[in-house]
Amino acid sequence: MGREQGESRTGVADLVLDEPRAETDEVQPAAARAGAFLAAVLLVVLGAWVSPTKAFACECAGISAGRALRQADAVFRGTLVDSTDVGRGAGARSDLRFRVDTVYKGTAYTEQVVATTRDKQDCGLHPRLNSTWVVFATEGVRGRGDEAVSRLVTSVCSGNLPNGTAPAQLGPGRPPVEGRSDREEVAVNADRALTRWLGRLGVATLVVVVLGGVGLAFVWRTGGRSPAA
Repeated sequence: MGREQGESRTGVADLVLDEPRAETDEVQPAAARAGAFLAAVLLVVLGAWVSPTKAFACECAGISAGRALRQADAVFRGTLVDSTDVGRGAGARSDLRFRVDTVYKGTAYTEQVVATTRDKQDCGLHPRLNSTWVVFATEGVRGRGDEAVSRLVTSVCSGNLPNGTAPAQLGPGRPPVEGRSDREEVAVNADRALTRWLGRLGVATLVVVVLGGVGLAFVWRTGGRSPAA
């Protein structure tokens, strides 16, 4: 009897001792998996922080001069004489002013302003001052509301040539239009503002005439009635 009680006590003790050991065996793999996951997340975050330009760098396929010519609204050769940053945030741009000597397609002025996004990672074109380029640009609108202007736009992906040597398929070219493109933009903006002002004035005049006509008709009808007996 005493022997059986001793064996029973020993079995219970072993069972009690084995339960924490089983829980520990289950916790350790879970902790290892959680640690590995946190380490992986940390590596990703550190990688993006150390080299953010790789994640957001400008990427565009090469483009032939023939295709760039077909896609462009204006093509010219010019020397960069000024670059001005305009705006902030997502709409920030750089206005590149070129002194143009030859036009191959479309219209370009002696001093031609071309807009590009300010962010190089967003494929903005930022040439060196006094460097000569063959520029391929498209018509675009920059600004909002009354300040919106039609302006040539270009980017790294437009096929611009930094050596200033025009390919043969561009043809002989012609001289640019005398003047500055931004002055023409100011004149166009003034015409648009005047047109909008005249349009608003016309609507206001029409409203006054209509209201006046209604008022006269009411007075005429009221005055033509016989007084009540």
